[in-house]
Amino acid sequence: MAYQQGDTITASDYNTFATNVNAIIGTGSGTSGYGLTEITSISAGDTITAAQWNSLLGGLQKAATHQGTSVTNASNSVSTGGNILPLSNLEADITLITNNKLNAAGANMSTGQAGTSSTRTSAWTTNVNHIFTITYASADAARHFFNSGGKIKLAFSRSGGSSTDQNTSWTNLLSGVGTVTFAVNAAGSSGSVGFENLTASDQAIFNSAVGSGDYAANDVNVNAKISGAVITMEVDFNDDHVAETGTFTGGGLGNAPNEGQAYTGSDSVDGTLTSTITFDKADNASAVQVASPSFATTDAL
Repeated sequence: MAYQQGDTITASDYNTFATNVNAIIGTGSGTSGYGLTEITSISAGDTITAAQWNSLLGGLQKAATHQGTSVTNASNSVSTGGNILPLSNLEADITLITNNKLNAAGANMSTGQAGTSSTRTSAWTTNVNHIFTITYASADAARHFFNSGGKIKLAFSRSGGSSTDQNTSWTNLLSGVGTVTFAVNAAGSSGSVGFENLTASDQAIFNSAVGSGDYAANDVNVNAKISGAVITMEVDFNDDHVAETGTFTGGGLGNAPNEGQAYTGSDSVDGTLTSTITFDKADNASAVQVASPSFATTDAL
């Protein structure tokens, strides 16, 4: 590329820059693309206008601002009628926004937005689940949401009810889980699966067996799959604890009131069980701003 002072700035030079910036800010593919309006290419022999240069610089600057990437051309612009000199480090700036494409500065994100939730107040045993969908305008819109730093966050809790060891164990288990984060890739997620790994079949995006003592078998699992523009997530609360069983005896102190009769201990969870889903999204109208997805609970706790 002959982009240096004293050489003619060609359409090929400009279009290469535009193509590389568009890969980050435009439709893109895979983990590239924020969904912004793309920079228009030009034809060989056309005069490159100040407006076209500023369109290119504007795309670069929007990406850099969104990411929190420091670039040389962070505020440069071209004036109509002025001389067009090579913009210092333009190629290097484009490389920077490409390398940092999955970064998102916290100040440019809207966090903790309400998604959906489910609450159960009746006692349960064995297993209960919360299934919900996350719907985007298109499959590309889903990619752009996650590529620009969007996340789905899940939090769980249990409170109230009977004063039993089993209830206490579930309260502690869910507190220990904390917030489950689902991001564009495994690196930003709580589990080993991110958005880029989703398929049409359920995959475990989080699995936590943090029960303790007699309740060590209890766990929480989160699965996810995608079909077009719709992600389906299922949260399973598994109470695999087996109630103690035995036979009443006097234990050497005489006959028990129910001597010889079998018994089964308590094995239920009560109180209030809650599953709360929130999301973060890119939300700076001057840089990158994506639409919010819609949420729907399809199977409540």
